[in-house]
Amino acid sequence: MRAFIFPGQGSQKVGMGKLWYDKYPEAKNIFDKVDDILQESLSKKIFEGQEDELTNTENAQPALLTVSIAILEVIKKRTNFYCDITAGHSLGEYTALYAAGGINLVSVTKLVKYRGLLMSKSDESRNGKMAAIIGLNNDHVQKLIEDFRHSGVCELANDNSTGQVVISGNKESVDDFKLLAKKEGAKLVVDLKVSAPFHCSLMKNAGENMKTELERTEFFNTKIPIIFNVNATNCSLKEHFPSLLSEQITKTVKWREIIINMENQGVKEIYEIGSGNILIGLVKRTTKNIKCFSIQNPEDMDNLKK
Repeated sequence: MRAFIFPGQGSQKVGMGKLWYDKYPEAKNIFDKVDDILQESLSKKIFEGQEDELTNTENAQPALLTVSIAILEVIKKRTNFYCDITAGHSLGEYTALYAAGGINLVSVTKLVKYRGLLMSKSDESRNGKMAAIIGLNNDHVQKLIEDFRHSGVCELANDNSTGQVVISGNKESVDDFKLLAKKEGAKLVVDLKVSAPFHCSLMKNAGENMKTELERTEFFNTKIPIIFNVNATNCSLKEHFPSLLSEQITKTVKWREIIINMENQGVKEIYEIGSGNILIGLVKRTTKNIKCFSIQNPEDMDNLKK
């Protein structure tokens, strides 16, 4: 049994996907279609833009989606290789939904662009931040957060892998929790370069607005199950997608639990489709029982069994 997984924000880099664009008409077609859908040259920002421009949430999210879908279309057209189950980290969940047949290209592109705009502007205080806590037991961090007393917001944003979580909230609260985590034995505490405090209650407005848009969108039941971020549970039924996707904006990404769920269901191989290999690193820190492959450059097609 094999899984395809799709990266989220943070994996973007200028030039990603260009080799696919140049080599495969299927990939070029996706980039061109996305430019038409958005009525802007997103592909130019991806291939030739400035790093800070591409890192902007409103650009990074549709850019990462486009690269992953372009690669996915090459795989679909040129191999008999596909997944039995899928998942994506945060933004990548939308790519997983497309991969499973739950949404079409036009709808997913518009949704992700809108999501990026909402999330980039949702923190009206401009006082939010995120930080990675490395080297503490995940349950220990969760208990520390539950017992943490502070006037602001500090919540568990990502349960990424064994020994790595991300917290999100008001700057003062997050900074105070970082000090507590160090006292409790964290090996490393790192601020993340993000434009807003994602996956916490400060994103409430974005989550509500996104739900309204999601409820207007046409979804389809999927033959391939998706393991969703908010509950780390399989779902294939379209009526659940709007709530699962909107709740994800304010709730914890349960990535470690997703990988454990995959392992328990018999997944033996995981393929990260898109820019970078961040997710593979997280998988390897969570389990040693799943083989991992990155499909980010055309030569990586050799990793796909015919």
